[in-house]
Amino acid sequence: MKTVLLLLISAVLSYVIGSLNSSVIISRVIKKDDIRNSGSGNAGATNMVRTYGQIWGILAFMLDFLKVLLAYLIVWAIFSNVDAAIFEQYEYFFKVITGFFCFIGHIYPCFFGFKGGKGITVCAAMICLLDWRMFVLGFILFFAIVFITKYISFSSILFAVVYPVCTYILFDKEYRFIEHYIKSKNTFGEDEMKFRLIALAISILFSVIVLIKHRENIKRLLKGEENKIGSKKKNKENGQ
Repeated sequence: MKTVLLLLISAVLSYVIGSLNSSVIISRVIKKDDIRNSGSGNAGATNMVRTYGQIWGILAFMLDFLKVLLAYLIVWAIFSNVDAAIFEQYEYFFKVITGFFCFIGHIYPCFFGFKGGKGITVCAAMICLLDWRMFVLGFILFFAIVFITKYISFSSILFAVVYPVCTYILFDKEYRFIEHYIKSKNTFGEDEMKFRLIALAISILFSVIVLIKHRENIKRLLKGEENKIGSKKKNKENGQ
Protein backbone atom coordinates (compact mmCIF):
# COMPACT_ATOMS: atom_id res chain seq x y z
CA MET A 1 0.00 0.00 0.00
CA LYS A 2 2.85 2.35 0.82
CA THR A 3 4.41 1.74 -2.58
CA VAL A 4 1.17 2.58 -4.37
CA LEU A 5 0.77 5.76 -2.31
CA LEU A 6 4.30 6.92 -3.17
CA LEU A 7 3.68 6.22 -6.85
CA LEU A 8 0.41 8.17 -6.74
CA ILE A 9 2.09 11.17 -5.12
CA SER A 10 4.82 10.97 -7.76
CA ALA A 11 2.12 10.98 -10.44
CA VAL A 12 0.51 14.14 -9.07
CA LEU A 13 3.83 15.99 -8.72
CA SER A 14 4.85 14.96 -12.23
CA TYR A 15 1.53 16.05 -13.73
CA VAL A 16 1.84 19.50 -12.16
CA ILE A 17 5.41 19.93 -13.42
CA GLY A 18 4.43 18.58 -16.82
CA SER A 19 1.67 21.19 -17.00
CA LEU A 20 4.32 23.91 -17.20
CA ASN A 21 4.18 24.03 -20.99
CA SER A 22 7.25 25.95 -22.15
CA SER A 23 5.80 27.04 -25.48
CA VAL A 24 2.80 28.68 -23.85
CA ILE A 25 4.91 30.31 -21.13
CA ILE A 26 7.51 31.68 -23.56
CA SER A 27 4.91 32.99 -25.98
CA ARG A 28 2.93 34.70 -23.21
CA VAL A 29 5.79 36.12 -21.16
CA ILE A 30 8.25 37.09 -23.88
CA LYS A 31 6.17 37.42 -27.04
CA LYS A 32 3.03 38.73 -25.33
CA ASP A 33 1.05 36.26 -27.37
CA ASP A 34 -0.23 32.69 -27.10
CA ILE A 35 1.41 30.15 -29.40
CA ARG A 36 -1.89 28.29 -29.54
CA ASN A 37 -3.32 31.21 -31.52
CA SER A 38 -0.59 31.01 -34.15
CA GLY A 39 0.61 28.62 -36.83
CA SER A 40 -0.78 25.13 -36.30
CA GLY A 41 -2.23 26.06 -32.92
CA ASN A 42 -0.09 23.43 -31.21
CA ALA A 43 1.87 24.34 -28.07
CA GLY A 44 5.04 22.58 -29.12
CA ALA A 45 8.59 23.20 -30.32
CA THR A 46 7.83 22.74 -34.03
CA ASN A 47 5.15 25.42 -34.02
CA MET A 48 7.45 27.68 -31.99
CA VAL A 49 10.10 27.36 -34.71
CA ARG A 50 7.59 28.13 -37.44
CA THR A 51 6.05 31.05 -35.56
CA TYR A 52 8.93 32.71 -33.68
CA GLY A 53 12.10 31.19 -35.12
CA GLN A 54 14.61 28.46 -34.33
CA ILE A 55 16.01 29.98 -31.13
CA TRP A 56 12.63 30.03 -29.40
CA GLY A 57 11.74 26.60 -30.71
CA ILE A 58 14.98 25.10 -29.44
CA LEU A 59 14.50 26.82 -26.08
CA ALA A 60 10.98 25.41 -25.77
CA PHE A 61 12.26 21.95 -26.69
CA MET A 62 15.04 22.08 -24.11
CA LEU A 63 12.79 23.32 -21.31
CA ASP A 64 10.11 20.71 -22.01
CA PHE A 65 12.79 18.02 -22.14
CA LEU A 66 14.42 19.16 -18.92
CA LYS A 67 11.17 19.38 -16.97
CA VAL A 68 10.88 15.59 -17.11
CA LEU A 69 14.37 15.19 -15.67
CA LEU A 70 13.57 17.85 -13.07
CA ALA A 71 10.37 16.05 -12.10
CA TYR A 72 12.25 12.80 -11.57
CA LEU A 73 15.00 14.58 -9.63
CA ILE A 74 12.37 15.96 -7.25
CA VAL A 75 10.68 12.56 -6.93
CA TRP A 76 14.04 10.92 -6.28
CA ALA A 77 15.08 13.54 -3.71
CA ILE A 78 11.85 13.13 -1.76
CA PHE A 79 11.05 9.44 -1.92
CA SER A 80 14.55 7.97 -1.80
CA ASN A 81 14.69 9.53 1.67
CA VAL A 82 11.16 8.54 2.67
CA ASP A 83 11.79 4.86 1.94
CA ALA A 84 15.05 4.05 0.19
CA ALA A 85 14.30 0.31 -0.03
CA ILE A 86 10.99 0.78 -1.84
CA PHE A 87 12.41 3.44 -4.14
CA GLU A 88 15.35 1.26 -5.12
CA GLN A 89 13.14 -1.75 -5.79
CA TYR A 90 10.63 0.23 -7.85
CA GLU A 91 13.00 2.78 -9.35
CA TYR A 92 12.08 1.87 -12.92
CA PHE A 93 8.39 2.38 -12.21
CA PHE A 94 8.99 5.71 -10.51
CA LYS A 95 10.68 6.76 -13.76
CA VAL A 96 7.81 5.44 -15.87
CA ILE A 97 5.19 7.14 -13.71
CA THR A 98 7.15 10.41 -13.68
CA GLY A 99 7.53 10.42 -17.46
CA PHE A 100 3.96 9.40 -18.19
CA PHE A 101 2.31 12.01 -15.99
CA CYS A 102 4.65 14.74 -17.22
CA PHE A 103 3.47 13.67 -20.67
CA ILE A 104 -0.20 13.95 -19.64
CA GLY A 105 0.46 17.33 -18.02
CA HIS A 106 2.20 18.60 -21.14
CA ILE A 107 -0.70 17.61 -23.38
CA TYR A 108 -3.47 18.57 -20.94
CA PRO A 109 -1.91 21.31 -18.74
CA CYS A 110 -4.00 22.29 -15.73
CA PHE A 111 -2.53 25.81 -15.86
CA PHE A 112 -3.52 26.49 -19.48
CA GLY A 113 -7.05 25.23 -19.97
CA PHE A 114 -5.96 21.62 -20.57
CA LYS A 115 -4.78 22.49 -24.08
CA GLY A 116 -1.09 21.83 -24.63
CA GLY A 117 1.30 20.11 -27.02
CA LYS A 118 1.50 16.67 -28.62
CA GLY A 119 4.02 15.21 -26.19
CA ILE A 120 6.85 13.95 -28.41
CA THR A 121 9.55 15.95 -26.60
CA VAL A 122 8.36 14.76 -23.20
CA CYS A 123 8.18 11.16 -24.40
CA ALA A 124 11.74 11.44 -25.71
CA ALA A 125 12.86 12.78 -22.32
CA MET A 126 11.26 9.82 -20.60
CA ILE A 127 13.14 7.39 -22.84
CA CYS A 128 16.36 9.23 -22.00
CA LEU A 129 15.51 8.83 -18.33
CA LEU A 130 14.93 5.10 -18.73
CA ASP A 131 17.85 4.26 -21.02
CA TRP A 132 20.15 6.84 -22.63
CA ARG A 133 21.26 4.30 -25.27
CA MET A 134 17.70 3.85 -26.48
CA PHE A 135 17.33 7.64 -26.53
CA VAL A 136 20.46 8.15 -28.64
CA LEU A 137 19.33 5.49 -31.11
CA GLY A 138 15.84 6.98 -31.29
CA PHE A 139 17.24 10.50 -31.68
CA ILE A 140 19.39 9.45 -34.64
CA LEU A 141 16.58 7.53 -36.33
CA PHE A 142 14.07 10.34 -35.74
CA PHE A 143 16.18 12.99 -37.45
CA ALA A 144 17.34 10.60 -40.16
CA ILE A 145 13.70 10.07 -41.11
CA VAL A 146 13.03 13.81 -40.93
CA PHE A 147 16.05 14.43 -43.18
CA ILE A 148 14.88 11.86 -45.72
CA THR A 149 11.14 12.58 -45.75
CA LYS A 150 11.08 16.25 -44.62
CA TYR A 151 8.09 15.36 -42.44
CA ILE A 152 8.46 15.92 -38.69
CA SER A 153 4.96 14.59 -38.12
CA PHE A 154 5.78 11.31 -39.90
CA SER A 155 8.81 10.78 -37.66
CA SER A 156 6.68 11.51 -34.60
CA ILE A 157 4.03 9.02 -35.68
CA LEU A 158 6.61 6.34 -36.45
CA PHE A 159 8.23 7.02 -33.08
CA ALA A 160 4.89 6.40 -31.36
CA VAL A 161 4.41 3.10 -33.18
CA VAL A 162 7.90 1.80 -32.40
CA TYR A 163 8.02 2.92 -28.75
CA PRO A 164 6.07 -0.04 -27.25
CA VAL A 165 8.34 -2.46 -29.11
CA CYS A 166 11.40 -0.72 -27.66
CA THR A 167 9.85 -0.90 -24.20
CA TYR A 168 9.40 -4.64 -24.51
CA ILE A 169 12.99 -5.10 -25.69
CA LEU A 170 14.27 -2.88 -22.88
CA PHE A 171 12.51 -4.97 -20.26
CA ASP A 172 13.45 -8.30 -21.76
CA LYS A 173 17.13 -7.60 -22.26
CA GLU A 174 18.04 -5.14 -19.52
CA TYR A 175 15.89 -5.66 -16.46
CA ARG A 176 15.18 -9.40 -16.51
CA PHE A 177 12.04 -8.96 -14.42
CA ILE A 178 11.29 -12.64 -14.05
CA GLU A 179 14.73 -13.31 -12.60
CA HIS A 180 14.93 -10.15 -10.49
CA TYR A 181 11.54 -10.05 -8.80
CA ILE A 182 11.11 -13.77 -8.23
CA LYS A 183 13.31 -13.28 -5.17
CA SER A 184 11.29 -10.53 -3.52
CA LYS A 185 7.74 -9.79 -2.44
CA ASN A 186 6.14 -6.56 -3.55
CA THR A 187 2.91 -4.61 -3.42
CA PHE A 188 1.72 -5.97 -6.76
CA GLY A 189 2.16 -9.59 -5.73
CA GLU A 190 4.66 -12.21 -6.73
CA ASP A 191 3.60 -12.49 -10.36
CA GLU A 192 6.56 -10.80 -12.05
CA MET A 193 4.83 -10.70 -15.43
CA LYS A 194 2.57 -7.96 -14.05
CA PHE A 195 5.54 -5.59 -14.04
CA ARG A 196 6.24 -6.24 -17.70
CA LEU A 197 2.57 -5.80 -18.58
CA ILE A 198 2.21 -2.57 -16.60
CA ALA A 199 5.19 -0.94 -18.33
CA LEU A 200 4.12 -2.25 -21.74
CA ALA A 201 0.55 -1.04 -21.18
CA ILE A 202 1.80 2.45 -20.30
CA SER A 203 3.99 2.55 -23.41
CA ILE A 204 1.02 1.51 -25.56
CA LEU A 205 -1.10 4.21 -23.90
CA PHE A 206 1.66 6.72 -24.71
CA SER A 207 1.51 5.66 -28.35
CA VAL A 208 -2.28 5.75 -28.58
CA ILE A 209 -2.41 9.29 -27.16
CA VAL A 210 0.35 10.50 -29.50
CA LEU A 211 -1.42 8.96 -32.50
CA ILE A 212 -4.72 10.57 -31.46
CA LYS A 213 -3.00 13.95 -31.14
CA HIS A 214 -1.55 13.44 -34.63
CA ARG A 215 -4.75 12.20 -36.27
CA GLU A 216 -5.07 15.28 -38.50
CA ASN A 217 -1.43 14.90 -39.55
CA ILE A 218 -2.10 11.26 -40.42
CA LYS A 219 -5.06 12.26 -42.60
CA ARG A 220 -2.97 14.86 -44.43
CA LEU A 221 -0.08 12.45 -44.91
CA LEU A 222 -2.43 9.92 -46.50
CA LYS A 223 -3.79 12.65 -48.79
CA GLY A 224 -0.33 14.00 -49.59
CA GLU A 225 -1.28 17.37 -48.12
CA GLU A 226 1.03 17.49 -45.08
CA ASN A 227 3.49 20.39 -45.03
CA LYS A 228 7.16 19.52 -45.29
CA ILE A 229 9.99 21.29 -43.51
CA GLY A 230 10.50 24.67 -45.14
CA SER A 231 6.91 24.96 -46.31
CA LYS A 232 5.56 28.50 -46.18
CA LYS A 233 2.03 27.41 -45.33
CA LYS A 234 1.01 28.21 -41.78
CA ASN A 235 -2.48 27.61 -40.58
CA LYS A 236 -4.24 25.90 -37.73
CA GLU A 237 -5.29 23.00 -39.89
CA ASN A 238 -1.81 22.10 -41.00
CA GLY A 239 1.34 21.33 -39.09
CA GLN A 240 2.66 20.18 -35.75
